[in-house]
Amino acid sequence: MNKFSLVVALALSLGHALPAHAGHKGSISFTEADRTDHEAGVDTILSTAAACLKADIARHHSFFKAHGFSPYYGDRSQFGKLSFSGKRSYLRRLGKDASLLNQMEPTSCVGLTLKCLGKGFAAAKQDAYWKKIRDFTMLNDVDGTAMQAGLQKLGWKILYWNPDVRQNRDWDRRERNKNPSNSDRFWGYHESNWISASRNRAYLYNSVDDVKLLVNFGNSTPAAIRQVPFWVGTAHGGYHVFPGFNDRVVEAHSTRRITDIKTLQADPFNPLNGDAPTDGMYMSGLIAVPGKYAR
Repeated sequence: MNKFSLVVALALSLGHALPAHAGHKGSISFTEADRTDHEAGVDTILSTAAACLKADIARHHSFFKAHGFSPYYGDRSQFGKLSFSGKRSYLRRLGKDASLLNQMEPTSCVGLTLKCLGKGFAAAKQDAYWKKIRDFTMLNDVDGTAMQAGLQKLGWKILYWNPDVRQNRDWDRRERNKNPSNSDRFWGYHESNWISASRNRAYLYNSVDDVKLLVNFGNSTPAAIRQVPFWVGTAHGGYHVFPGFNDRVVEAHSTRRITDIKTLQADPFNPLNGDAPTDGMYMSGLIAVPGKYAR
């Protein structure tokens, strides 16, 4: 059992929450002046980050239609692990023009989030704030919940999300049956995390600001998220990271084949309907939104 599994298993057995931020390495803080400055530029950040997501989606579909594979390849995929010459050979074996490699770039769920949010902060001339958040995220092994914690320090709010808390035990049971050892760190610990969030406003190492806006929205996209121009989501303890705009979840998959149209996908935030995150695979977690969208 890895450290993550051991800590959460202890929480399950004891039936109480873990202290917020207990496991994030290092620290991050901002002044009140920083938060005021950030809020003044947040609309630019959100619009730029959302435009970045939309541009990547459009490029993915256009390139895929023209060439039969994505210009983005997962950084943990079979293709991504190849050398430059190996990638060229791979494209030739697919019957593709190897020179197209020059138009390709690696991606991942957290990598896409970092890229687009970073562009947003740059557009608002808030690079110094972003460097602190990015450094904190990298220090914590590129964990999306660390990114969310950093954004929270800058004035964003952390919302717990779950379409139907009555199904927590069923989801936990399904995930344990699918992967009994949790070797891929996939379990969502839905029941334990909901108890912790609802009773103590804590989700593993994150403090939670709201447990109502994005809870029990059922088989539909929650209304509260549709007005948010750009947001940052995580699922299953940070195992999965996904940015979004309005009611759309955007996911870049780090292990899929380049010939899979879902290497990069944008779908409605509606897991009970089999939509996103990832075809209804992830059923609870955290979403960070700028403070003015959680009032």
